[in-house]
Amino acid sequence: MVKITIKEIANILNVSTATVSRVLNNAGGYSEETKTRVLDVLDQYNYQTNALAKGLRTNRTNSIGVVLPDMTNEYFAKIAISIEEFFVSKGYTINIYNVNEDANKEKLMMRDLDSRGVDGLIYVSGNLNTALNIYEKNIPIVAVNQLQSLDDQLPVVESDNLMGGYLATKTLLERGSKRIILLRDERDIQPINQRHHGFSKALQEFGYDSDLFVHHIPFNVERAESNVQQLIERGINFDGIFASSDLLAIGALKALHRSGIQIPDEVQVIGFDNITFSQYSYPTLSTIHQDTRALGMKAAELLLKSMECRQKKPISTMVIPVTLMERESTRCLDGKQF
Repeated sequence: MVKITIKEIANILNVSTATVSRVLNNAGGYSEETKTRVLDVLDQYNYQTNALAKGLRTNRTNSIGVVLPDMTNEYFAKIAISIEEFFVSKGYTINIYNVNEDANKEKLMMRDLDSRGVDGLIYVSGNLNTALNIYEKNIPIVAVNQLQSLDDQLPVVESDNLMGGYLATKTLLERGSKRIILLRDERDIQPINQRHHGFSKALQEFGYDSDLFVHHIPFNVERAESNVQQLIERGINFDGIFASSDLLAIGALKALHRSGIQIPDEVQVIGFDNITFSQYSYPTLSTIHQDTRALGMKAAELLLKSMECRQKKPISTMVIPVTLMERESTRCLDGKQF
């Protein structure tokens, strides 16, 4: 491979080294024609910048870290894809870390991120105490749907989980359900707690006891199925289910099917997340849609602004609206099926 320097590229094209450097850094100040000519020569000679040396000169590595609790979860994967799309277009490299909800693995990965000298970090849930240790080193961080209350320690982009829980429960009530079970993730985490609060708010508005039918269960399809099956076998009278995630809702659907309970005529079901499978369940699942693209893009925009300004003071929490996706597991307002 023939190595070539910025100066040699400039001589070939009869432009200044500053122009070549601006093209390399996507800094503007040149015509599209000049940009094309420079890129053609870069491709011809397979030019690669020395990122480590550049980082020493500029105190920037043009790289960011993204920490995910579970890459196999469609919700987190979609957020990561939108973050990657945003930053790749800005000339950044992305280091994605899948911690598998393992606290020890998370600590090791955070050390690795720190050693790489990333310019910023997007923390999609996880143990934020670990993230705060990095934050103390003046590395800009943005959290997405934080797990604990941050007391304005970090900027946050989150879905309107409170409204989502309220909207799901209000819909069930308006469609005729009176005894609604909440199947909620047993973890004491902010998004789930907010959905629970929304559930309670809607029931209180309609004059019902908000704590009568709350079931804390592991985030697991099989456990949701067995929990609902037990309720049926014990003769518990219910006519609606709000599940704090689609996976729990799908487990509930399986139990209702096994017992021959008609959905939505006898029991209505609403989930949360709008994962792809919710469109193909039987019946198709009504659910609260989280805008994963907006969550990722807004978090990326916020992080870029923080990195450019080097502002450690967090911007106030940004809340992304949620919407109701009505499908076959709930009734229409006139009592008919979709």
